[in-house]
Amino acid sequence: MKKLVVSAFMEKGKVHLVLDGQALEMGFPNEVELDDRAHILQWYVESPLGGQFTISISSPKSAEMQLTKRLGKGEKDWGGVEV
Repeated sequence: MKKLVVSAFMEKGKVHLVLDGQALEMGFPNEVELDDRAHILQWYVESPLGGQFTISISSPKSAEMQLTKRLGKGEKDWGGVEV
């Protein structure tokens, strides 16, 4: 078993996290026990007023990352990573 630990911060707007097609609760940091198979974590960020967001994965070690990005007014961002 492995544990996914992911956190997000959004200056203005909303961050949506999806793990294997299921929305994650919006409490941060999120800690989820995972089996040993591959999983997909996706994000979708809405920034109607513009703003900066950060998404950090601190576990499992193989998926560690930090993404920080500033969006313009009305921009959106999305992406994903295997965990």
